Amino acid sequence: MNRAQEPKTHEGADEASQTPPSPIDNDAEKTHEPKDGSITAQGPPPNGGPRAWLVVFGGWCCYLCSYGWLSSIGVFQTYYEQTLLPSYSSSTIAWILSVQVFILNGMAPINGKIFDNYGSSALITIGTFLHIFGIMMISLSTEYYQLFLAQSVCSGIGAAMIFHGATNAVSTWFSTRRGLALGLASSGASIGGVIIPIMFQRLVHNIGFGWTMRAISFMLLGLQTIALLSVRSYVNHVPKPIDAMDFLRPFKEMPYLFNAIGCFFTMWGILIPFNYIALSGESAGLSPDLALYLIPILNGASLFGRVFPPWIGDHFGRFNTAILSVTFGAILVLALWIPAPLSSSSAPTIVFAALYGLPLGCFAAILPALVGQITTDVRTIGVRLGSTFFVTSWAGLTGQPIAGALVQRGAGMGDMEFDYLKVFCGVTIFLGAGFLAASRVSSRGWGSWRERSEYSN
Repeated sequence: MNRAQEPKTHEGADEASQTPPSPIDNDAEKTHEPKDGSITAQGPPPNGGPRAWLVVFGGWCCYLCSYGWLSSIGVFQTYYEQTLLPSYSSSTIAWILSVQVFILNGMAPINGKIFDNYGSSALITIGTFLHIFGIMMISLSTEYYQLFLAQSVCSGIGAAMIFHGATNAVSTWFSTRRGLALGLASSGASIGGVIIPIMFQRLVHNIGFGWTMRAISFMLLGLQTIALLSVRSYVNHVPKPIDAMDFLRPFKEMPYLFNAIGCFFTMWGILIPFNYIALSGESAGLSPDLALYLIPILNGASLFGRVFPPWIGDHFGRFNTAILSVTFGAILVLALWIPAPLSSSSAPTIVFAALYGLPLGCFAAILPALVGQITTDVRTIGVRLGSTFFVTSWAGLTGQPIAGALVQRGAGMGDMEFDYLKVFCGVTIFLGAGFLAASRVSSRGWGSWRERSEYSN
């Protein structure tokens, strides 16, 4: 092939590191002309090189500012209940945080379509403004409706645009190493989930709630500036008319449908400890300071879950890894978190927080890779990811208020006050693992447990 016939790569991509496309991406990569007018392929993803890893670093900043912020909701639930909104019930306050989770996932179809048409820059730019502005408004809020509008709506929309813009952009640069790339990028959420709660706890008693929120917003603004300069999509985007069927068509595929249902049930339960591990820790006899540190412990442990299991999944099988990890999380909830208050020591609760971070981090990091694995055309990744996240958004919307209602039902039961919540958490995660297994079987059959390389895009 002469030079004029060679496919043009993205500026800054490391041509030497390019690998042949995996069969899963062949439909998108056989030609550089778009079949549907939405995205022009530029050859196989480089799967490495300085430019690709710079995008991963920018994605890491985005994850810290979006999902890392979301991972810190437990400190806000505790502070709002005890200090800022003491007249409101736990379930009512949980709506502030659950709507934020709903918007983060529920905007995925819209953000996915914007990404498929225009790329990541517009999403991250607008999202940064809304997210930082929303946190600034939280610093001025004293009423329930003010916190709801600032934190749930404004900051929630901004964080969603940042999160989905970064996730989709990173996915376009990798095929065979996509699990590792998304795992590294999503590790930013773990770091954010450690830094933000500790920062909040240390500052709120010294400089007050308002200036604490402003300090957090300035830190996030600095990180988002890096992301704005570094995150770009690998493919060229050409606007295409919106077709509602683009979002519904994937559900005709059984592997995609089972995967979406599995992600729904897993999400329904797996985020509950974020909100209630501190409160349940205090109820079990931990000091308030130690109980609040359970959230950073959980998030710190999730760093390993976000990086190593997805990397293992690139070799052992992403669905295999996700199924085992989610099942392990359900076992931890039912076998360790439920009996933890019966112990005379705080050790079981702390051990649970540390171990639970592994399945929690793995599921959050590997979910986009699962959708990518059952996607035959990389040009539709934004819409297909968006539809899956939209399904999980309803789990995020309802899970926390249901948990709050279960806590109220268990009030006055002493050590068993949070048992209803914990059973709901563990059972829904188990159901999620079952549907993920059904997705794997419907796509690969009952053959070899190890997923073959051509199905590991």
